[in-house]
Amino acid sequence: MDQNSRRELISDTGLTSNMEDYIETIWVLSMQKKVVRVKDIAADLDIKMPSVSAALNKLKEMGLIDYEKYGFIELTEKGKSLAQKVYGRHSCLKNFFSEVLGLDINMANDEACRAEHVLSPEVCVKMGRLLDFYSVERSRGSEWVAKLQSHLKKTKNPD
Repeated sequence: MDQNSRRELISDTGLTSNMEDYIETIWVLSMQKKVVRVKDIAADLDIKMPSVSAALNKLKEMGLIDYEKYGFIELTEKGKSLAQKVYGRHSCLKNFFSEVLGLDINMANDEACRAEHVLSPEVCVKMGRLLDFYSVERSRGSEWVAKLQSHLKKTKNPD
């Protein structure tokens, strides 16, 4: 197995980054809509419907979703558990990038999408703890938080 293939597998879910994206999308859509359909996932991920159907069949084989062709898509209990992990990791990273690093919310979301698949669960947990600590200190008006924010605003892009 080459390095790229190893990177594609995520230790805490065992899914590829693409499969994690599908599970996360189904989770988010299910919170927004009564039912989730193939066309909803395709639109959200900007992917063609036949590709979505193929991925859904794999997720069904893995016991992560209930799905019949042309029907609604529902996460199984196992699928919900994995989706909550992936979504939690994404949310933590997005919040870290926007609140601590001061990135625009869209950029923070895009960066979280990329980073969520390659960071270990331990790193994500520690970033979450740092974010919690940072939030408490910011609400207290800690001087170091103001200095950090000022410094990050001055930092030039590495381009």
